[in-house]
Amino acid sequence: MLPIFYTSPENINGDLAILTGEEAHHLQKVLRLTKGESAMIVDGCGNAYRTQIEAIAEKSVKCRIFAPVRNFGEPMHYVTLAGGLSTGYKFDEVIEKGTELGVSRFVPVITEKAKVRIDDELSGRRKGERWRKVAIAAMKQCGRSLIPAIEAPIHFEKLFSLANLGQTVIFDPTAGENSFGIFHPDTEQKYFTLIVGSESGFSAGELQAAREKGILAVSLGKRILRTENAGPTAAALLMFRLGEFR
Repeated sequence: MLPIFYTSPENINGDLAILTGEEAHHLQKVLRLTKGESAMIVDGCGNAYRTQIEAIAEKSVKCRIFAPVRNFGEPMHYVTLAGGLSTGYKFDEVIEKGTELGVSRFVPVITEKAKVRIDDELSGRRKGERWRKVAIAAMKQCGRSLIPAIEAPIHFEKLFSLANLGQTVIFDPTAGENSFGIFHPDTEQKYFTLIVGSESGFSAGELQAAREKGILAVSLGKRILRTENAGPTAAALLMFRLGEFR
């Protein structure tokens, strides 16, 4: 498989693609690629380009495009993973693993029991910038071409006003016999949403609000997973059921 690099769409001009910054450094100093070698470049918008390195400068690399590929590595279905915000860098792990599994959108959710609060715009922006970097790295690592959308953190009650939720399930360890196996995704649909709580779970009021929206509450079986593992596990199960691992 060709090494994959990311560049923004404005660095794609006709049959030329330019790598700058960390991507150019990685190509030159880490992978030590040279003129004439091949590389795959993705623009984060669903486009990939098979290229040949044409010129290497100190801070940039010029590549000649010879084969564009649309929707390179992208799933057929649009899955949203709405995860409860937790302490530390747990949501970074959710984004990394979820991106590798094919999640198209992440929604960080502030639940009633959450131990995390984003009290100012600067803090929220910094988290968003870090999450985007995590998503880009995961996109390249797994061979995708689209950077997943990452919404600004929202409170639980505003989650259901988002567009394109589609078939939705909420994960509740107390759901008893309702394991994920009772959820039957309609593979003809495009949109699906998985709602996973923080380490403290959901409040009774939040679960009731979901039920009133007609959302099915399910568990992941007898064992309780950490929040950073529950979301990616749910995504993997859904992707398998949708035939995305074929």
